[in-house]
Amino acid sequence: MSSQTLWWRQALILSVFLLIPRCKASLLVAIINTEPLDGNSAEVRAHFSVIAPLPCPSLLDSVCNDGNSLCIAHTVPSPLQGGQPSPGWCVRQWQNTVPSQHSSNINLGSDVGVVLSTRADLSTRKDTRKMNRSPFSALIPPIRVNTNCSRDIPLSVYDLDGDRVRCRYARDDLGECHGNCPQHAFFLLDEASCTLRYKGGASEGQYSVKLMVEDFPVPKPFVQMEEKAFSSNPIFLSITVENKLSDCSVLPVFVDESPDENAMISVLPYEEVKFNVTIRSEAENVLEMAIAGPPSLYISPLQNTQESEKSVTLAWVRGPNDLSRLLSICFTANTDSLQSEIRCIWLQQRPMSDLPAGTELNCINSTMSLVLPISTMSDLPLNDLQLNDPSCAVFHNTTHVTASFSLSSCGTKTVHSGSELVYTNTLRSTGVSSPITRRPTLILPLACRIAGREAQGPHYKVIIPTEEKVFGKVIFWLEFHRPGEGPLGNLTRIGQFRRFPREARVAMKEVNRLEELDLYVFSNSSNTQAQLLMGGCKESETEDFADASPIVENGCKRDNKSLEILIQTPTIKVYRLNLAQIKTVGNTMYVECTVSLCVTTQATDRCPGPCDPVNPNVLVTSILSSNYTVRSGPVLLLGREVTATTTVPKTTTPLTTTTTTPTTTPTTTTVATTAANTTASSASKRTSSLAAGVIIVVFHMVFLCLLH
Repeated sequence: MSSQTLWWRQALILSVFLLIPRCKASLLVAIINTEPLDGNSAEVRAHFSVIAPLPCPSLLDSVCNDGNSLCIAHTVPSPLQGGQPSPGWCVRQWQNTVPSQHSSNINLGSDVGVVLSTRADLSTRKDTRKMNRSPFSALIPPIRVNTNCSRDIPLSVYDLDGDRVRCRYARDDLGECHGNCPQHAFFLLDEASCTLRYKGGASEGQYSVKLMVEDFPVPKPFVQMEEKAFSSNPIFLSITVENKLSDCSVLPVFVDESPDENAMISVLPYEEVKFNVTIRSEAENVLEMAIAGPPSLYISPLQNTQESEKSVTLAWVRGPNDLSRLLSICFTANTDSLQSEIRCIWLQQRPMSDLPAGTELNCINSTMSLVLPISTMSDLPLNDLQLNDPSCAVFHNTTHVTASFSLSSCGTKTVHSGSELVYTNTLRSTGVSSPITRRPTLILPLACRIAGREAQGPHYKVIIPTEEKVFGKVIFWLEFHRPGEGPLGNLTRIGQFRRFPREARVAMKEVNRLEELDLYVFSNSSNTQAQLLMGGCKESETEDFADASPIVENGCKRDNKSLEILIQTPTIKVYRLNLAQIKTVGNTMYVECTVSLCVTTQATDRCPGPCDPVNPNVLVTSILSSNYTVRSGPVLLLGREVTATTTVPKTTTPLTTTTTTPTTTPTTTTVATTAANTTASSASKRTSSLAAGVIIVVFHMVFLCLLH
């Protein structure tokens, strides 16, 4: 081989190597936020938040495993997860106490780690005479861009001191790179606004970026100030560039009640923050709402709200925690080839002063009572004090403020914090005539906690109503009628169908009426608040269901086999079956459905929707009946000679599940049902996966502790 040929081969190999996306890391996003410790410590509390690819790594194997009591892993049963980019990702968070200038190697058990550096100036500031607080960076979901579509990516940052916040690339000369500070020509950084701009033109792959977030004093007129950052905290991003056909101008957009970018919400102890996020996508179907936030953030299933719109509900309850004072919740919508803007909001865990000595808060016999000394709160406007419901009386004399009220009155709210049931109210001063005043104000959160583990002790009695007491003697049955006939013929003749993808509805309209059949599912529950829930239906040509195929799944089968007709009666479901799509070969079919009943414990709550998957973290509480399976007799399908068959009520049998016990009663629990493995001959009922939780209790004395 000639030297010239060898040179060309080496040049070709080098060129190909340079075109390959490099700096591909095991992590997709990583941030560190720091807070000063109490006192004059030379250390800071570092809060680590990372997004790692699936399978989700274990924190116990990767961090806080060296016996360091100051390291706290925020483990949760179900970490926040997403599916885009493939193979999916999850959120992991922990905290540790570290020196004010520190480097952390983050690998979560992977062979490829990321070294991130933090620096905090803990000296007293000249302008505020206080110790500086470092800026916070939001944990954003993984970023996806299209190779040919330019895009601005604002990084949400916030500073509690009101300082100027700027972002820059990590620098090797400051010891921030650790051998890995890639910079790519197709990324531009606006340092003043902390906005990363992708110009387009990158090859398909993943590209990492390491940035530093810094805070500077706000310039004052005619005052010369040193341009030196108080602190520096890192942001690591691994951005996925995809080469998919898409229209760059039709990104999904947030609409309606979706919160504004960088909205700040102040959160009191045991207060619940709840809001909806709605996305509209005209070009492509939204596959997921990718969301990154604090541990125990509840995310509802993705719901269809209108044509081309989907929505989720997010909720978070502030229980006792070791999280930072400022928390972010960031969300974006992913389609197959597009990603919407990334929007973030902030939750500020409002610090509370210690209660005056002698304060008593008691929870006895379903009543909350407060005795508050006022000797240390001079000039407090006592006549302006009120609870959540201003009509409830708050009494005071020269020494104490007192209030006593039922846990079901005076605006008392009920929330779930982990395994605890918490009743909350707030005593606050109002009626200040001017927004600028020197009069003292009071905001005092009140809470009664009932811990799940304490309910097993001798001082508590768990009362769970029987199924028959809640729902009556439960009977279900099926009926079949031609469209426009039967007991609800006036409603099914021109039915209003549940909104599903347009292609399914159009296909149904083209089906001849002789090839359609309406399936009615009934329950005779005596509880007027009961709602019928569908677990699914399947059909078979044989009575033993040896060879069966689904026609309704969770009440929302989205193909051309069935569509739900909306009926106002909550204990009746009606489905329009497309017999041409079911393709039954013979002249007879049998249908089997899985059903249950639900009653919400509060008027403002709701039972699970028709397409809601199982979610053990849902906050809405309900009482659920057992799951039942109900079968039809033979349904004859000979043109117009369709026989409407009805099950005999006494043949309705409870559905066997993987967690059966000989007997059980319905349990007030989170809205979720266990996936069932049906056995036609069994008559055992299911046990709720959360039956050990405390639901309805007779209270013994519980004292509020806002810490642990």
